[in-house]
Amino acid sequence: MTSEVHTPAVAARRRAPAAHPSAVTRAVLLATAPALDGGGAATLIPWEGGTLLSRLEAQVAKLGVAEVRIITRPQWLDDVGRASAAAVEASPSVEADLRLVADLAEGSGGALVLACADLVTHGETLAGLLKDPRIATGVVTGRGWFSRRFAFRVRASRGRIVSAASPFHAVHGPTGSFLGVLKIAAADLPMLAATARELAALVASPSADWEEEFSRKTTGWRATLARHGARGDLGDEDDEADVDVEDEFDEDALADEDVVLSADDERFLQARLAAAREDALSLLLVGLVRSGVHVGVSRLRRLYWGRPMSAEAAREGAERIKDFDEDKVLLDSAVKASDGFFTTFFVSPYSRYIARWAARRGFTPNQVTTVSVLIGLVAAICFATGERWGLIAGAVLVQLSFTTDCVDGQLARYTRTFSKLGAWLDSIFDRTKEYMAFAGLAIGASQTGDDVWLLACCAITLQTVRHSADFSFGAAQSQAIGETEQPPVERARDAAGIAAEQRRRRALERSAAAAPGQPAPPPRISLPRRLLRLWARIDGLPAVRWIKKMIAFPIGERFAVISITAALFTPRVTFIALLAWGGLAIAYTMTGRVLRSILR
Repeated sequence: MTSEVHTPAVAARRRAPAAHPSAVTRAVLLATAPALDGGGAATLIPWEGGTLLSRLEAQVAKLGVAEVRIITRPQWLDDVGRASAAAVEASPSVEADLRLVADLAEGSGGALVLACADLVTHGETLAGLLKDPRIATGVVTGRGWFSRRFAFRVRASRGRIVSAASPFHAVHGPTGSFLGVLKIAAADLPMLAATARELAALVASPSADWEEEFSRKTTGWRATLARHGARGDLGDEDDEADVDVEDEFDEDALADEDVVLSADDERFLQARLAAAREDALSLLLVGLVRSGVHVGVSRLRRLYWGRPMSAEAAREGAERIKDFDEDKVLLDSAVKASDGFFTTFFVSPYSRYIARWAARRGFTPNQVTTVSVLIGLVAAICFATGERWGLIAGAVLVQLSFTTDCVDGQLARYTRTFSKLGAWLDSIFDRTKEYMAFAGLAIGASQTGDDVWLLACCAITLQTVRHSADFSFGAAQSQAIGETEQPPVERARDAAGIAAEQRRRRALERSAAAAPGQPAPPPRISLPRRLLRLWARIDGLPAVRWIKKMIAFPIGERFAVISITAALFTPRVTFIALLAWGGLAIAYTMTGRVLRSILR
């Protein structure tokens, strides 16, 4: 299917409910990158009867953005003005771009979106950021390797950008790439304006530190092209693929500064470098992150993204995007990538289709959540009979309740109908169903003369402690991230990069202090750090990764244990199994958290 043809389910999302009070109604598109042939703006490259610009304008209009402004270079002003009905402003440089953005941010209005005017992606990519009320200020990121090798990298933690790169800034240990779409909440617009003005002053006269970083990126991109060629830039790798986590480029690649490229690759590199120097969005992202603004993350998932810089690349991109079944991609992406073993392999393969069925019939996630808890109540009543048929029926209903519970989250992600009430209900009802099952099993056991109330109370206490610890640890982690001191925007390296550089300097000092002909003493590595490194090393094995997930005893495994032991054995066996596995899980998770806390 083409990029603009949608199934009924996707079309239903286009008729989504009334806009959220913080919904984006203003957009600024930066048409400042040159085309590969040097004949004009990349945003004016033809695309299926129109241009890249007209395609993007149509997409943001469908998302309810009523006011669109375009910033372009003076030499392209007339051409861009003829290609667009939006207001077009001429800006001679990145410095002027930043000052214009600052002026717009200081004006009246609600949330604002800034985007590269030459990007090509599915409408659902934009909707994932603009329409998600959970993301006040945020960006679209992706994880694919080569097709986004020339996009600036970011590092995210707990759904928040903690470091970002630009032409003049580096990110240490990146986890993805910034894909040229930035949403700013109304409350963060004053900070955007202040950041833009500060960056404009710095861009006017880049420091030696900034120019050194740009030179480093040039060397790395040149080495990448030498290894893979420009044609690889049109790749559409799985966005869930692993990425390099040590740095933006291989050190071996950076060491080779004498790489000679073919004429086409050299032309491609120079166009990329010119576009990079015009990238005000990445600079703004760095400024916001280093100012302490909470910048959320909306992931590309497996949707298409590209920035074609020539008519040929645009034609190839148009053919590639036709191969995407957008509805299937969204349905597959509705399944959480971080689910446990049982959920991933025994529930999600079919629950996603129930979610699509529910979406096409107009069911809401909160309605599905309510159905799930009602099924859980019936399961508890069956358990309370104490009869074998009741235990078997309750076991089946517990699994049905859990499947329905998976459906509500998948339905919310598939239709993008998120709400704080829904998240709260889902969390509360998960515990409610679990504790109702415990109560039903204890009542049923008492009917047969087996008093397991003490075991039931112990199971409830264990789970309550686990969930309290999980929530408090998550809150503490998020708070620690928010309170982490960021280096000033004048510095090219981020905090992690500065720390890494300090470690390298200490290693050089040890080497210099060593006796002639003797190797430098190895750095001291604490036992907690050694254990975590070892654990991370074996984590690369898929089997180990799934075993670790199972040890943590997530809700899918807990419900499976309840169903299997209740149907085949007795409530006493159920509670003993829950307590034994749950005790192992809490010891495992607490050990890891203690080790990580020691290293902070």
